[in-house]
Amino acid sequence: MGQVAAVHHLMPDSTDFDLEGLSKKIQSLVPEGVKVVRSEVKPLAFGLSMLEVTAIMLDSGGLIEKLEDVYRSVEGIQNVETVEVGLI
Repeated sequence: MGQVAAVHHLMPDSTDFDLEGLSKKIQSLVPEGVKVVRSEVKPLAFGLSMLEVTAIMLDSGGLIEKLEDVYRSVEGIQNVETVEVGLI
């Protein structure tokens, strides 16, 4: 079984959301078997920023969906966009 890298954009519902704080604690939120290798706050539009998160995990069924569910469950995150998923 190989590994998969996934890049997600997490978009908050307001400009007041603490993306830096979320970036620091994101590894503690993800499911077991997922390693966050990068999280970076990036500008989005009109004063809004987003958090771009890159994670590596085993290519096992349903793990990406579980990861997305965790991201969506964060209070203040309005939208989660899967940008890229690929085998490494």
